[in-house]
Amino acid sequence: MLIHVSDTGCNLRPKNLFILALFLSLLVGLSPLAQAQNRDKPPQKTKNGIHIAPPVELVSARPSKIVKTISGFTRARARMKVVSEVSGRCLAVLADVGQKVPADGVMARLDDTFTRLEHEANLVEQKRIRTRLNYWQKEVTRYRRLVRAKSESQSRLDSLETDLVQASLQLKALKTQGDSLAERLSRYVIRAPAGWRVITRSVEPGQWVATGAVLAELGDYDTLLVPVALSPAEYQALRNMESPYRLWAPYQNKTVEARIERISPAFDEHTRKTKVELAISGGLPEMRGGVQVEIELSMPDPSGAVLLPARALETRYQEKWLTKEDGSQVRVVDLGPGPQGLRRVVSKKVKPGERFRLMK
Repeated sequence: MLIHVSDTGCNLRPKNLFILALFLSLLVGLSPLAQAQNRDKPPQKTKNGIHIAPPVELVSARPSKIVKTISGFTRARARMKVVSEVSGRCLAVLADVGQKVPADGVMARLDDTFTRLEHEANLVEQKRIRTRLNYWQKEVTRYRRLVRAKSESQSRLDSLETDLVQASLQLKALKTQGDSLAERLSRYVIRAPAGWRVITRSVEPGQWVATGAVLAELGDYDTLLVPVALSPAEYQALRNMESPYRLWAPYQNKTVEARIERISPAFDEHTRKTKVELAISGGLPEMRGGVQVEIELSMPDPSGAVLLPARALETRYQEKWLTKEDGSQVRVVDLGPGPQGLRRVVSKKVKPGERFRLMK
């Protein structure tokens, strides 16, 4: 638009006058609006006259974990059968099913009358032979002096020495027999590990017990074992945990501590699992078999998901996006809520440890 001003006045054409009026009206109308917008904008931070952008909040992606519960049942650490090594009539059974073997370790007693009589007779015979042995020892000593003095024949001395040797051998045989009878007498007292519990009992007082008969079955319940079968991932998760492990007994409403007792070096080709036995030394109201316990294993999420706050996700056209630290964006899949109020998101382009911007 040209406005020609001369010394005689303004020479404006009608068309130009209309355009000038419209331009002035727009300036007058926009000026209050611009002022209002400037009032609504927050003051910009500046330093030495240079505009400073607001800081960007960043968050690191954390690897997502899943918790798998492994369940098992307790059993005795060891079991054994009590077998009689001698035969005889049962006189007493000192522990019943569920009870502990007494502190002296005596489980049952058998009648030892005949064996005891044999042992007493053996001791009497040993005493008789020992008396004769002393007599022959004196006779041999006396005849040796007489032979040296040539008052007796050598043949008589030889006969006495032979009798002395025979008596010595007979006494040695009686001692061996006496030791055998004494050992057999001790076997009429059936012993077992003190403190072990009776699982089954197969004998009653007055019953005849044959050699080799099973009298009872015992178990060591002072320490309980929990056998479990673990996959490679579960086994590695268990090894990554700190010992002692904390197990939960749901029916007893108790938490108990356990440690690894045994790890089988074999591998089950059918189940593809490794057998592990956990040991519980106490903490349960009742130490017995069949108590269900559970252990929670923290394992990597098989989906490869990461954990991020909900503020890191931006929704556009029903799709979820993340903004990286450099401003680039990645489309992700929201798998739902995770622990501590975080979201589980997954994408091939998102790895644990990467930093993303939080939306305002």
